[in-house]
Amino acid sequence: MTAVFDAHVHCFPPMGDDDTHLRVRLAELQHHVRFHGQGVRRTSDDSIVTEPVLAGGRDGISWQPDVNARFGKFGRLEFTHGGEDLYMQWMPPTMWDMSSPAEYMIAQMDYAGVDRGFLQHDRLYGYLDDFFADCVSRYPDRLVAGAQVDEWRGGEPDQLDRLRRQVQELGASALYFSTGGFFHNDFSTGVNHESLKPLWNLVGDLGIPIHWSPCAMKIPIDDDYVRELRELNEWADNYPEITSVLTHGLSNIFLEKHKPEQRYRIPPEIASLLERRGWYMELMLHLMAADLEFPPYSSDLREVVRALVNRFGAEKLTWGSDMPCCERTVTYRQSRILFDTQCEFLTADQRAAIMGGNLEKLYPLQP
Repeated sequence: MTAVFDAHVHCFPPMGDDDTHLRVRLAELQHHVRFHGQGVRRTSDDSIVTEPVLAGGRDGISWQPDVNARFGKFGRLEFTHGGEDLYMQWMPPTMWDMSSPAEYMIAQMDYAGVDRGFLQHDRLYGYLDDFFADCVSRYPDRLVAGAQVDEWRGGEPDQLDRLRRQVQELGASALYFSTGGFFHNDFSTGVNHESLKPLWNLVGDLGIPIHWSPCAMKIPIDDDYVRELRELNEWADNYPEITSVLTHGLSNIFLEKHKPEQRYRIPPEIASLLERRGWYMELMLHLMAADLEFPPYSSDLREVVRALVNRFGAEKLTWGSDMPCCERTVTYRQSRILFDTQCEFLTADQRAAIMGGNLEKLYPLQP
């Protein structure tokens, strides 16, 4: 029987406890959520703040407004602007101490009927090299870890050494690469920059996949997403031998929600990636359409899945939950609904491939 394998889960210690890198992480997180659908509210009366207080005049750390960003409790990010305390409900309120230990994730997986999960290693949650190693060592048949580098200087010797250690000593099985990291040098580099060639060469030598998160979030963010996809196509031309997974697939469904006539399209830039050998896409469509009343039952999302399967085949697609973040919108169990019960056109083999079989081929259990 094929395992249910989630392409997108998170384990992390209390997010505010890492004093060494805290300011770096909070600065990037502030950029990442500056146009987040959750919005910013006043702590005093819970009213919505319409002013873009997190945005800054331009893209990059040099123009970021100082709002004393900090991790709160109960899923909140906290800010202060003009002497007024503000917050964003970034995570579900059940995240009372802003942590997701391995034991918690395994219990959630057991309850939702999930056999394995891929730990996406995003700096927003911490520098988790050793933390992930501990998680995987205790649950080797349940968790697979992604590695991380500081993307804006990923080709530098210390970052190459860091990747080697994570893969060769700590048990990481892939590289998670977020383009949001380029925020730290004002987006002066990108995935095709000459300085990153040593990183891509090392990834090829290590024989590991890359899980890509195109989330630069530059203004205008919907156009910038397409620009990033074009850059990934250029990268793929140069590194056809490296297996890749496009995470947060079809982010245009969220980014183009103000364009209802086209938000459910499959951008040609994504089509070009999926037509390539060795490219896959994660689907967490329940969050891409989180503005809907109950997205797992959306007929529009169902038709998106049908179009993807008909055009590219189920073997290119993987289900991801974004647990525990998804519980801001649906429960972990409900994040499965679209594929489990709503896409009646899927054969049993196609459903099994999307819900885990494709990832099992990338990360088979070691005997």
